[in-house]
Amino acid sequence: MTIFQKLHTFRFRLPAYFSCPSKSQRLAEAEGRIFTALGIRYLARLIQIPFKNTEISTVTVNCEQPSTQTKYPIVLIHGFGAGVALWGSAIKRLAQFQTVHAFDLPGFGRSSRPKFSTDPETAETEMIDSIEQWRDKMNLEKMNLVGHSFGGYLATSYALKYPGRVENLVLADPWGFNEMDPEMMPKLTSRQKSIFWIIQQFNPLAVLRLAGGYGPTLMKRLRPDLALKYSEDVYDYIYLANSKNPTGEMVFKCLSENLGWAKQPMSKRFHELDNTVPVTFIHGERSWIDWKNTRTMFGELDHVESHVMESAGHHVYADDADKFAELVIGSLKEGKSKIGKKPTVIVAEDDVVTPL
Repeated sequence: MTIFQKLHTFRFRLPAYFSCPSKSQRLAEAEGRIFTALGIRYLARLIQIPFKNTEISTVTVNCEQPSTQTKYPIVLIHGFGAGVALWGSAIKRLAQFQTVHAFDLPGFGRSSRPKFSTDPETAETEMIDSIEQWRDKMNLEKMNLVGHSFGGYLATSYALKYPGRVENLVLADPWGFNEMDPEMMPKLTSRQKSIFWIIQQFNPLAVLRLAGGYGPTLMKRLRPDLALKYSEDVYDYIYLANSKNPTGEMVFKCLSENLGWAKQPMSKRFHELDNTVPVTFIHGERSWIDWKNTRTMFGELDHVESHVMESAGHHVYADDADKFAELVIGSLKEGKSKIGKKPTVIVAEDDVVTPL
């Protein structure tokens, strides 16, 4: 073979030689591997909504024999930096009770990355209206809305604006309910204040993106426990879900105060929620969220119920998926019938019930 023939052959091999799956394709594959490992049969699709022609990545798991105790599906809203696949174990259990829809918030996971407003109130409205547009496109009359962490904050904001679309509101260790202590910053050392200042200059997951191909390895070192709750695929999934244009991450930063608190905390707004919407809090006893304060603020409302999972931290749905699903299903079975009853706090691990 002459040198010219070799060059000709190599030229036609170039595309195959250099081709590799895109990050979007790799993310879809990682998502699929997580669901497949759990034995979940699911439908994945992109739902286009009017807001900037955004596509919302949606996973649906149909219930073979839906419960007659609620005719509305369960809709899951993930937390910051997460995506639909992290609900996996919970979805498998919840879908035995009712059909489950889980979607990636715009700006996260496999959904489009639209540019949001930099004004906190406007950005929150854009995110909430995106959820409403998704509901409309899905032809859902009402939803049993379940939100974790940042997703719990957004689910509450959605219920405040669209209470008629929410049959039950379940808040899994929600972020953004407590106000930042005004006396905290003055008590910090100069070094601690410097750290807070540095944090505010960057998007929360910028380091993960800067790590590039080492991102999954970095995730594994930071969170070795995740492999026990999912599989090794979870590290690729989380990295790839957060490696694209971080527009959702920017919304979170826009709405937050030093990341740990919300600029417009639900402590100032929750009492405005229509009291015909049953609300269930599910906290992890070992969580960094100040659930005791949240429970004190809202526990006396007659449409609110509070559960504490002793076996769980912040990720209640993954730390003990069986108990979490049991609590969610129990709250949906009771539904509006629990409104007006004497409020209680339920310690889920021991089934101990104590009056507030």
